[in-house]
Amino acid sequence: MAPELSVGELLESLSASDRDVVVRLWINPFARTARRLGGVVPTRDDAGRPVVFIAEAKDTESLGTLPEPTVGDLLDQLSACDRDAVVQLALNPDFPMAHRAGPVAGARDEKDRPVLFLTEPDEDEAEQFGPLLPHVAVALAWHEPTEAPPRRRRGTRPGGGQ
Repeated sequence: MAPELSVGELLESLSASDRDVVVRLWINPFARTARRLGGVVPTRDDAGRPVVFIAEAKDTESLGTLPEPTVGDLLDQLSACDRDAVVQLALNPDFPMAHRAGPVAGARDEKDRPVLFLTEPDEDEAEQFGPLLPHVAVALAWHEPTEAPPRRRRGTRPGGGQ
């Protein structure tokens, strides 16, 4: 399995591109799908290591209809993050999951404009880590903050019986 992508490695890849080029996600290595880039959330995973989630947008507007984030926007956001942090993708706003991030790929969009894609690895190295950390889904405005309902203490029966 390939090593995980770090913020530093991603910054180096992005720095080679024009700052005005649009950035999108290219997900599902089995049937590639382009998605609008929605945000960047630096955090720590359950083991305490730094992780930066790059997320797809929740909106359903078709690609190219709204202003899209550029390489410059992404560079600015990532520059504030720990360069050693692992990059993961946050996908599927309705059922948020964390995925392994793959290489950066240059391409052209439907209007022949340059586009930079953040991808998932190919089929052999693609990995879904499981549900997205709840606070990341909240930070992306995918979900409302929730708390477990308070638990009432159960009383004991008189006489200690069952």
